Amino acid sequence: MLSVLVFAEGRFLVIEPKGRLAKFASLKQRLRIPISSIVQVSTDKVPKIKGIRLGGTALPPHYAGHFYSIDDGKIFYVLSNRDKCITIKTKDFQYSEIVVQVDDKERTAELIRKSCAAQ
Repeated sequence: MLSVLVFAEGRFLVIEPKGRLAKFASLKQRLRIPISSIVQVSTDKVPKIKGIRLGGTALPPHYAGHFYSIDDGKIFYVLSNRDKCITIKTKDFQYSEIVVQVDDKERTAELIRKSCAAQ
């Protein structure tokens, strides 16, 4: 199962794939997002995987890495279960969306919202 750790580190939100497999599949050791770039956080179920894979893994139901959608731009995925994901929409960042699987999506979304409010 592919999932990530999410935590605040100063003015950044850090997303770190859990375990060697998730890091290898996503081609990322960690992703640092300026909190000022976060526009929205959602806990809604991910309806479908958007875009084409630019690098990473796409072996349903496991998706990890860089994808590109004509409508939405560059998207970063790390997930195995679309019900357990959060979606982070950003501005002025290399990815327009980050969709990741977490252990507790409500608690993680609240952490992100509090971090954004404190900035």
